[in-house]
Amino acid sequence: MRYGTRTELKRRWTPSGHRPRCRMFIGYDWAYLYAAINPYSGDLFCLLLPYMTKECFGKFLEAFQEHIGQRKTLLILDKASNHQLVLTQDCTITLAHLPTACPEINPAERFFEELRKQLANQVFFDLEQVELKITQILKQYWDNPKTLVKLCCYPFVNTS
Repeated sequence: MRYGTRTELKRRWTPSGHRPRCRMFIGYDWAYLYAAINPYSGDLFCLLLPYMTKECFGKFLEAFQEHIGQRKTLLILDKASNHQLVLTQDCTITLAHLPTACPEINPAERFFEELRKQLANQVFFDLEQVELKITQILKQYWDNPKTLVKLCCYPFVNTS
């Protein structure tokens, strides 16, 4: 998920005849939140990285491999160009790709949608402020993994 100093402006309630007012910041810096979610347990692994490149995705996979240890894990991804990596023989992660242009079947997209809602209508002057806010939001999910299960465990996701 891309995040940055310019957040999405959402609708606001105001008295009839009054135009809503929002603070804004013209500059724009961004970076990326990489996330892996277990939809059954709510286990969430995230990294904040500066770019959406194969190199950054490779770093994410290395850190994720350390997180899961020797457990065999299926990681489901969209077909973004940076997700097209060949893994080493000793890697316990198996990559599977969703059909092109189908974000609605990607459980992680539902999680990103909720994150974006919590970041909306806020002004951040630098990436540190945004990352601090994202970390606070992520802490809520780490403290209550059942929330992630409700968000991401779609009926079509099964263990067979």
